[in-house]
Amino acid sequence: MRDSLFAKRTLLSPLSTPLIRSPFRLPLRYSSSTPRRETHGPGPGSKDSAIFNNSLQKTLEAHRLQNRNGLIRKIILKDHPGEHSHPEETAVVPEEQPPLPIATPRPVSASKPPRSAKQKAPRRSATTPHSPEWGDGRVRWAANAKRNRPEQSPWMAYMGGPDHAQLDGISQLDAEVRALDKYLSPTVQERSHVARVVAEVHGLLADIVPRSPRLIGPWRTGLAMSHSDLEFVLPVPDSARSIEKDRKPSATRPLVLQSYADLLRNVEDALRWSSTFGDRVRVVGKRNSILTAIHCPTGLGLQFRCGEGPPASIEYIRDYHAEYPSVRPLYMTLRLILESRFVIGSHNLSISPDALVMLLVSFLKTNHGRFRASGGSLGEQLLGFLHFYGTTVDLTTTGISVDPPGCFNAETVKSASKEYDPDDMPAYLRGQRALVNLKRTAASRRNLPTASRLCIQDPANYMNDLGRSCTRTRDLQVAFAHAYSLIRASLDTHKTANDGRPGESLLAHALRANFDDFSRVRDRIASSVRGSAATSTHPDLLS
Repeated sequence: MRDSLFAKRTLLSPLSTPLIRSPFRLPLRYSSSTPRRETHGPGPGSKDSAIFNNSLQKTLEAHRLQNRNGLIRKIILKDHPGEHSHPEETAVVPEEQPPLPIATPRPVSASKPPRSAKQKAPRRSATTPHSPEWGDGRVRWAANAKRNRPEQSPWMAYMGGPDHAQLDGISQLDAEVRALDKYLSPTVQERSHVARVVAEVHGLLADIVPRSPRLIGPWRTGLAMSHSDLEFVLPVPDSARSIEKDRKPSATRPLVLQSYADLLRNVEDALRWSSTFGDRVRVVGKRNSILTAIHCPTGLGLQFRCGEGPPASIEYIRDYHAEYPSVRPLYMTLRLILESRFVIGSHNLSISPDALVMLLVSFLKTNHGRFRASGGSLGEQLLGFLHFYGTTVDLTTTGISVDPPGCFNAETVKSASKEYDPDDMPAYLRGQRALVNLKRTAASRRNLPTASRLCIQDPANYMNDLGRSCTRTRDLQVAFAHAYSLIRASLDTHKTANDGRPGESLLAHALRANFDDFSRVRDRIASSVRGSAATSTHPDLLS
C-alpha cells in the first residue's frame, strides 16, 4: 500500500512532468476525454513555442517575450483618421518594456470582440459625420511641409493700402489680428445661404417637433467661421419643471431622456426622407444623444440636441461680445493657435470653444481700461493674454472666474470665506469653494487628471465647471507660451519691405496654420450658392 501511494505521488510530482504551472493557465494534465493535439514543431504562433520541457528559465523568458510583443501597438488619434504616418497623430508603445512579473496575467486587448452571427446589427449606426463612408470634409489647420501643407498667411491681402508698410511692430500685429478676423468671417452670400439652410430645417421639422428648432452655437453668438456647424436645440416642454414650482424634478430623469431619444429618432427619419441630407444622418451618444447630419450641397455639419430651451451661456456670450468688440478677433486668433496644435475641443481632451471665450472674457474684464492708452490695440491684448495664461498663472491649481472676474484657489477662497457668515456667503464664493473642493478631493485620491484639469467657473451657474473637459492643462499653457515667444521673436526682427508693401507676417509662425482645407470648403459653399435656386430667406434666423 505504501509503495503504491509513493508511486502515485511520484507520478504527480511537478518535477516529473514537463507541464508547468504558469500565469497563462496552461493545462496541468489532459483528461481522458480531451484528445491530445499532435504537434510537429514549434510554430511562431503556437502555444507550444513558449514551452521548453526541460528548462523553466527558457519558458518564462518566452512568456515575457510574448507579453512584450503583445504590448506593441499603433494608436490612431480620432482627430486624424486615415493619416497614420503623421508623427503628431500616432503613437507607438516602445518595445523596451521592463520584464513583467511572473504572476502578471497576459494583457487583454481593449477592443470589443467581434459580433457573433446570431446578434442583430443595430438599426442605426453610431458613425460620426466625418467617417470615411461620408468622405472627410473637415478643415485641418496644422501646417506640415512634408505633406505639402506650408504655413500660409492669406489674411495679409486684407491689410489695406500701402500705409501699412510704415507700421511699427505692435500696430502691424493689431492690423493682422483684424485682417485675420475679416478673412475668416462668413461673407454676405455665405450667411444668406446658411439662413436658407436654417429655413429648410424649419420646414422639414414643422410637423415633427413640438416647438420650432432654436439656433445656438457660433452662428447664434456671432463667433462663426464660414465652415462652422449649425447647432440647434429642440425645445421640449416639461410641465413638471414649471417656474411656479419651487422644487423641480431633475431635467435628466429617465422619462425625459427617453422622450428626447424618441424625438431625435423622429427627426432623423424626417431628415433621411429629404434628398438634401439623405443617409448622412446619425444619432450619436446614449445618455445625452446628439443628432448629427451633413448638408449635402454645402458639406456643412448640423447638430440637434433636445432641452428645455437654449442654454443660458448663449446670452452671456452675446452680451460679452457686445460689451467687448475685441472678443471675436482675439478669439479667432487664439482658436487657430490651438487648432494647429490639436489642443482645443473635448475630442482632444482640451478646452472647449465656449470655455475659451470665457477665458478671454475674464482676461478682458480683469484688465478693463489697461489697453486704452494704446488705442485698445488688439496686438497688445493678444500678447497680454498669451503671457498671462501661458506663464504667469498656473491653471492646474488656479481657477478662473468670469463674474466677478479674477482667479481663485484654495487659499483665496478660504480667506474670502472668513469675511462672510455661512448663511450670507455670496453664491459665486460658494461655487468657487465647491469647485476647489472637487480638485482637492481628486488630489487626495491621487486622481491627477481631475485634480489638474482646467477650472473655469460658469457665470450662468456658479456650481458648473466649464473647463472640466480639459485634462491637458499643461499642454494648453505650453501652446500659449510658445505662441507668445514666437510673436515676440517676430516683433524683434520686424522689418518692412522697400516696395511699399508690408513685410513678413508677424502671426504666421505663431499660428502655424494652413488654409487649403478652409479654402476648399469655402469654394464648395460658393458653388452651391451659385447653383441653388432663389428661395425666401429669414434674415432674423441668424440674429
